[in-house]
Order: sequence, then structure tokens, then C-alpha cells
Amino acid sequence: MKMLWKRVPSVIAVVAAMAMVAVACGGTETVTVTEEVVVTSIVTEVVTEEVVVTETETVTEEVVVTSIVTEEVVVTEEVVVTETVEVMVDDSEARTLRIAIADDVEQLDPALGSAQLTNLVLKNVYMQPVQYRPGPDVGGFSYADTTSFEGQWIESWDFSDDFRTITLRLRQGLTFPTSGNPVTADDAIYTINRALATGPAGPAWVWGNIGVTSIDQIERVDDRTLIVHNARPSTIVLPLMRDQTMGIMDSVTIQANSTEDDPWGRDWLKQNYAGNGRYVVDTWERGSRMVLKRNPTWTGFQPYFETVELLTVPEAANRLALLQSGDVDIALDLSVQQLATAAGSDGVKVLSVPDRNGINVLLNNQAPPFDNVTLRKAMSYAVDYNAIVNGVLNGQAVPSQGPISVNSRFFDLYNLEDAWIYEHDPDRARQLMAEAGYPDGFEFEMVIRQDIPLDEAVATNLKAQFADLGIDMSIRPVTGAEMFDHLFGLTYGGMAFRGGLLDYVDDPYYQFFLWWDSQDAAINWTGFADARIDEILDETASVVSDPGRREPYREAVTRLVDAAPMLWLANANYTLAMRDDIGGFTLHPDGLLWFATLNRSG
Repeated sequence: MKMLWKRVPSVIAVVAAMAMVAVACGGTETVTVTEEVVVTSIVTEVVTEEVVVTETETVTEEVVVTSIVTEEVVVTEEVVVTETVEVMVDDSEARTLRIAIADDVEQLDPALGSAQLTNLVLKNVYMQPVQYRPGPDVGGFSYADTTSFEGQWIESWDFSDDFRTITLRLRQGLTFPTSGNPVTADDAIYTINRALATGPAGPAWVWGNIGVTSIDQIERVDDRTLIVHNARPSTIVLPLMRDQTMGIMDSVTIQANSTEDDPWGRDWLKQNYAGNGRYVVDTWERGSRMVLKRNPTWTGFQPYFETVELLTVPEAANRLALLQSGDVDIALDLSVQQLATAAGSDGVKVLSVPDRNGINVLLNNQAPPFDNVTLRKAMSYAVDYNAIVNGVLNGQAVPSQGPISVNSRFFDLYNLEDAWIYEHDPDRARQLMAEAGYPDGFEFEMVIRQDIPLDEAVATNLKAQFADLGIDMSIRPVTGAEMFDHLFGLTYGGMAFRGGLLDYVDDPYYQFFLWWDSQDAAINWTGFADARIDEILDETASVVSDPGRREPYREAVTRLVDAAPMLWLANANYTLAMRDDIGGFTLHPDGLLWFATLNRSG
């Protein structure tokens, strides 16, 4: 059986990782790891896990695990791990997780998923086809293992030899908790059909990138088996299928709440819930509070927290105060300064996890002055990267080295460090400015989102840096809606900054087709175009073996860095302020908080 290529660590690391998973879950597990000479296949197996969820309850769960082996030796090793997980006495208050959020959740329709808080809720209350498995604990937290997947509403999957046909077997015994309706293959077909009909955003965009553009490509074999025909061979099929917008939906309930004018129930679903996840939406008081409850019909292990309350607290200072007093367990969207204050507070801890979050400035490559590539290079030398990392981000970041994050597993795998050519060099910046025709400096405008501390701090710092070179940068705050209009319309007057930019999938193909394909990029917010990079994307789009991608992407990254369509400033850490008794945090590549693994350690 052939499946998509992914890289895993050496055999020792794999054994350790699997051992840590067993420890985290509890019970006893024997892990056999086999590594073979340079392969391009995914190994899929069913793992039985015994998970201790309370003092008296043990759940045995079979999970389909997909991982990939890519080493040059053959090693087989068994590890037996026995661990008992102790949890505190079951108590309704202890089992309630309270999170202070900056704004209300926008809506609940996966077809409209795009805003951060919407995506956060969708990830936790809708069951995606697959999900990443947690990796080993690395010091109070873990990373999701982006090389290993487990089934959610899909129990297992097979790819044909040419990767164009995917057989999906649905998990049996699932029920939609709010209606009691069983989860069937018909719900899966309806979910895909609704996505395609209500696109192009959200799940329609995801299915399109998997190669599904028509419901005729989905064959219903029986009550639990679907076949996807004419799929698109790609390394990112499984990573895309764990997208938060891909949750299976209760077709019976949605159709009952649809009308002739609204055949897909979009108006109803914006405000109501029709899914099946580890949590379900219990109540939603607009502008105040959303309450999620643990899903009693979930067939696998139950999360530690029975209730999750999302409390709308617009002022960051108030979110911090609630965290310090213990009235909430987690406070989202705190500034760098507030995080520092939180870290020094009794009963509070701040996680700072190296991440792929890009602090990047967009340059309008289609309009003066930054349609001039020499001037763009000058700006790349003008930036004091360490001033951004240490001054603005308080050391919670590292300097960037191009479009692929230094914290991406592909940065080292593809040896991308030598593609980076910029450092803070004012003399070189002045030289290039003169070559570009601006020896005495120039003026331009940067647009930022209003009332966002990070945006204001980055812009203010850069303005001062550029002033030393005779460059006059004005700053214009705009609303979030205006910012998107500027970005998609390329109407900003020079530079734009909108906070951290995170690629939801850690893969160079995802990065390039998202940003740099001049014909089809989803968010080509710089207007950049390079014919050779377009060719590389076409050549590698269907390549699923790693050796066939390394050199093309090294070339693409090198060309992109040389053209300097962005200012790649820093890769910021993922930071999260929480009470010190909250444990089990797992960082996913999408940066969305995953409630299922969290616990209260006492």
C-alpha cells in the first residue's frame, strides 16, 4: 500500500515519541518500530490505547495511526511502557475550563470559517476527517506530530498506487449529540456537497486542493465506505483533511432548518450547531459567553474538562486581571508586556513555544516604490532584525531567514539556511538605495490594523530604523475589513503589516501555493510574480517523494529571498498565559488551542 510521504525522526526518536504517547495516555503498550531504506510510503496501523480518564474509568480506544519511515537503515525495536496517570478528584468546578477571549465568536458555519475565533471553536466542536497525534512532552508541552495522523470521522484510508484514488472508511457507532441522529455515509456526502455548493472559501477551498471539485467524484460504496476519484496527488492531502472547517455535519438537522431561499441552511447554521466533536456547543450568549460541553456520545477517550467556557472580555488588561485572580484559567491575546506581567504573577505561567508564526511586512510589488527589486533588497538590509526580536517581541522569537520558518522541520531537511542573504547592514542599504535611484531617501506609507499593539509596535520600530536612512515612513491604521480590502486589492501604498502570519500546514508546497503562485495563489498579497517559481510549483505539485522536492524548493526559496517581496522579520513563539495548574498543552501547526488534551494537574 502506498500513501503520502512524510519524514519521521531517527528510530531512537520514534521509539521515544511513541513511549511518551503511551505514558501520556496511561496503560501498557508495546511499540514496534521498523525503519527501511529510503521509502516513500506511509505505514498505517491500528493501535489499541488504554486511557485513564478518571480514577475509576479506563477507556480502550482503537485508533488508526499513519506515520512515515524514511531512514537508510533497518532497525526493529520494541518498547514496553507502563504508566498510571493520576488525576484529581472529579469535581465540576475543577473540570470547568474558563478562557477569556478578546471578542465574540463570529459564527458557527464551517463553510464560512476564516476568522480566528470561529476557527478555534470549529476545531474543537466539529470532528475533522483526521487529526495529528500528540508528540512527546518536551518540557511542559508537546508539539503535534505532523508526520502522524489518526482517524476522526474517517476511521481509515487507503491511497491507490498513483495517489489519485482514496478509499475512506467511516468510523462506526457515531451519533450527532444534539439530535441523536446516527453519523452515516450520507452525512459525509452531504457535508462535501454542501462545502462545494457554498464555497469557494472554507472547506470548498480545502476539497479543491485535494482535487475534489464535483460531488460526482465521491462514490458511495456502502454505509461506511466512500471512494474519492480523480484526487490530486500531493504531500498535503492528509494535512489538509485535518483542517478545522472539514467537520462532518448532521444532514438531517440542517435540511430540516433550510428553506427554498436558503437551501443549505446557512442562516440557521451561523447561529446553531449541527456537528459531532469532542465538545459540543451547549449555550451561546452573544457578546458574553459561549459554553461547550464534553460530548457524551464520543466513542473514544473523554477529555478531562467537562465544560469549557469562552468569556468575551474585550479589554486585554481585564483579561490579564481575571487570569491573575484565578477567575479564568487561560487568557488569550495578551500583549508582550502583559505576558511579561503575567509570568511574574502568583499562580500563573506563560508558555513560550518556538513556532512558525511569521512576523512579516508585505511590500506592494506592483506599485512604486517597491516595484523596484533593488529597493526591496535595500529595505531588507535596512532592517535591524535583532531590534525587532529583542525590543518589540521581548526575546520571544528568533530572526527569520526567509519564507520557510526556521522552526519548520523542512528548514533543516532542505538545508535552507544558506539561501538567506540579508543582515542589518545600513551601508549596504544606502548603496542599493542609490542604485535604485533613491540616494536621498523617499517617502511611503505603511497600513496596519488599528488598536492592535503588535502592529503598532512593529510599525513604530521600523519607522525609527528607516528614518536613519532618510526614509520617511508614515503609518496609517485601518479597520480589519479595510486591511483585507487593501491586501486583496493590492491598494496599499507601499507596505502593510497585519500581525503574525501562520501557514496552517508545515510544508513548502503549502507555503508556495498559498503565497507565491502568480496565477493561483490564495493570498498573493504582495503581487509578486516569478515565472520560474511558477514552473517549480507545477513540477512539484504532484510529487509525493521527498528526494524529488528538495532541490526544486531550494531553488524556489533562493529565488524568492533574492527578490525580497516581503520583509521577513522574525519567527515568533506561540505564547499562552494560563494558571499554573493547567497541563497537557499540545501546539498544533494551525496555532488553534486544542482543548481535548488539556487537564488540571492539581
